[in-house]
Amino acid sequence: MKYYAIKEGKKKGIFTSWDECKEYVSGFKGAVYKSFSSFDDAKNFLNNKEEELTDNFAYVDGSYNPKTTEYSFGAILYYNGQMYQFKRKFGPDEYSSSRNVSGEIRGAAFIIQYAIKLGIKELDLYYDYRGIEEFYTGAYKASKDLSLLYQDFANKAKKQIKINFHKVKSHTNNKYNDLVDSLAKEALGI
Repeated sequence: MKYYAIKEGKKKGIFTSWDECKEYVSGFKGAVYKSFSSFDDAKNFLNNKEEELTDNFAYVDGSYNPKTTEYSFGAILYYNGQMYQFKRKFGPDEYSSSRNVSGEIRGAAFIIQYAIKLGIKELDLYYDYRGIEEFYTGAYKASKDLSLLYQDFANKAKKQIKINFHKVKSHTNNKYNDLVDSLAKEALGI
């Protein structure tokens, strides 16, 4: 059984169905929620008990420069006791209109593909843009080219790696999220 803990949403608490959880987080700006396989883990999340990072985890973030219409991602992957850092810049191109979201999506696809190449079978992926998880799982229906490509990639990747998604609030002094945010900005020279 899955448990859905909502820390920030229209209603806070622990729920046992995605449909009920979605009702309380959809359309709520800054919603913070996560799924768990145990009730105790969900309760710890709500009670702000520090989550222990696993041996394999990654963070991704995107950025956008309106002056150049370029976008980017910053990403880290912690694996086998080693931290890998990545930053990439793109555009201007057909995906620039989605601004930093394009960077977020490309960053997530990159880090998942990199983890697959390393032979990682399960990865905890931390993000601050909800679409990273929702497009991957199919909870959001893709309509733009890049999100459609990401969903197609996800359908193939799911056969090779299990991704445990974790939503984090942006700009809240989370050291790893702050790091990938700065890497994404650095890629753009801002």
